[in-house]
Amino acid sequence: MSERYVVREAKTKQELDDIMTVIWAANYTPYEPFMQLFFPVLGFTTAHREAAIAESKERFRKQHQADPSSHWFYAFDTVTSKTVGCAQWVISETNPFAAGAPKLTAPWWPEGECRRFCESILNQVYQPRASWMTRPHCALNWMAVDPAHRLRSIGSLLMNVGILRADELDLECWMEASGMGRPLYEKFGFQSLLKLAFDNEKPGASDEWRKCAHEMTPPPIFAMWRPKRTSGVSSRGELSLPWALGMER
Repeated sequence: MSERYVVREAKTKQELDDIMTVIWAANYTPYEPFMQLFFPVLGFTTAHREAAIAESKERFRKQHQADPSSHWFYAFDTVTSKTVGCAQWVISETNPFAAGAPKLTAPWWPEGECRRFCESILNQVYQPRASWMTRPHCALNWMAVDPAHRLRSIGSLLMNVGILRADELDLECWMEASGMGRPLYEKFGFQSLLKLAFDNEKPGASDEWRKCAHEMTPPPIFAMWRPKRTSGVSSRGELSLPWALGMER
């Protein structure tokens, strides 16, 4: 079955647009609250949804083109000639947090409580990464597989391309994983460091904030780390964990 699918790196507008189509399909089957954080549908009609998809494609294309560390790979079905899976591997060969942790914003949301709620969640996601990944590393930021093509080893193909690149560069790896994806990542040497539950409480929260918390708070995620290929093990057989490895500026 794996011979049916080939993995390619996205270079063109059409390839990136097709990747975004997969992300939309994958995150609505089953529904993933993260979807609304990144891609809000600001209305209830088909036209609102189409506008949201168009905006997301334009935004992600610009973000990718502006970031030389971003690498989007996609699984191509040679039978149907369609993109059926995708992954973004971010390869940082220097410390990406040398200037400190970024303050993430969500300008795709209109000004208001929904935007502030989204920004609160996004910054919680990034907190462990910015604290512990202050060395060169390879991060898996996104992975999605079209629902009709799941359980066909597409996820493994997309993992392999990033892991091979990391090992070639002798980089450790990082990701924030859902419970559904965690078993796959463990097969590639990732280990869970902590389980992160999101804090959606706010003193004196408005009704709008409470609505966002009810509808868009993601389930807990796992901060996962894979040591670099040449990592040493102590005389007691212990592997040094990220917070014990120091900082590289």
